[in-house]
Amino acid sequence: MNLKIAPVVVVLFMLSACGSEKTDLLVECPSPDGNKIATLYRVSSGDGDVNRETRLNVRPAASPMDSSMFSFSMRHGHDAIIRWITNDRLELTYPLDAILTHQENVIFGSSQTFSSSDQVRVSYIEKPSTHGYFVVEKRCFNQAHE
Repeated sequence: MNLKIAPVVVVLFMLSACGSEKTDLLVECPSPDGNKIATLYRVSSGDGDVNRETRLNVRPAASPMDSSMFSFSMRHGHDAIIRWITNDRLELTYPLDAILTHQENVIFGSSQTFSSSDQVRVSYIEKPSTHGYFVVEKRCFNQAHE
């Protein structure tokens, strides 16, 4: 009788693991003054590429990242380049063949936990890539450290 219960428990355990979401940090990029951090991360909810999404989060440097707060997301693009132009202007380069699922041109502070009068303007640039990746080592640029 115990032998019949064991396979059922294994199947239930495997099914329950399918619903979990995994977050992998790809790059963190501080603003020129160091007060904000732009984080590029990947969220996976399964094995297939269709279950992966790459997202951008911008937050105060002193705050922990909240993976549910993001201003950009894409599928089938696994890489991006973050460039801070100023402390309130950000440029994100992403693969040309990516499928955009969310895009905000202005990030208001209230949605990312910094001052509600503070905002970050974001410009987006599509660039050809190799299978969703850019062949570069550096993915974070800011005017103070270039």
